Amino acid sequence: MFPLELLKQATETDQQIAQYIVNHQEAVAFMRVRELAEKTHVSPATIVRFTKKMGFASFPELRVTLKQHLAQRGQENQRAEEITYLETTSFPSNFNQKIEQLIDILDQASFIHCLGNGASGIMAQYAQQRFASLGYRSISSLAAFLPYISTKQEQQADTIDEVCLLFSISGETSDIVQVASYLQSTSIYTVRITNKEANRLAALCDVSLSYDAPSNRHSHSVDMSSQLSAVYIIETLAKKLYLKNYPLSSE
Repeated sequence: MFPLELLKQATETDQQIAQYIVNHQEAVAFMRVRELAEKTHVSPATIVRFTKKMGFASFPELRVTLKQHLAQRGQENQRAEEITYLETTSFPSNFNQKIEQLIDILDQASFIHCLGNGASGIMAQYAQQRFASLGYRSISSLAAFLPYISTKQEQQADTIDEVCLLFSISGETSDIVQVASYLQSTSIYTVRITNKEANRLAALCDVSLSYDAPSNRHSHSVDMSSQLSAVYIIETLAKKLYLKNYPLSSE
């Protein structure tokens, strides 16, 4: 962020300012001079002088550089995560298009259901927590039957008001398949998140977010198949919803 040679020649106060900026990059990228001065317990003039000592024409130029640095770091981190954790996973060619379409639907929904059994139930709980942290009304359940959903039977609507995410590695879990069949007679929009494209849930849900990863089931009760692909999908949805509601403001 700052040239090492310039930092070596900097005063103790300048080094403290630099350290604060490095440790709080996301916040400083949107601060004004006076705000940073208050946080570092110096005067605004000291911040301006520090900025010029570090080779920037102005404080706004420093903020622009910070934002570019954060964006580049985010892209590098995402690529590293995908290579490390998803190297054995592939996604359909229209995966990103489906994600973008689902983002618009989730953003407008008044309620988001997240359902799953076993390990997939943990994914449902994780997704619900992510959505809730962003301010979306959501609920997760490990049960195969939700009394609330049963009250929605035979209710239809012209617009999508509620969404149900169904998590199932195989897409063949009988309880989840049964729930999906119930939901066909409701106005709730259904999304399946499964490994492989072809399964019983395929014909029952409105949209599919599938992936292709190696299966590692040892027996009926022992399934070591990775859930990292489902985590990636949840994280992608959460990040895009966050950016949709809190876009980076232009200076």
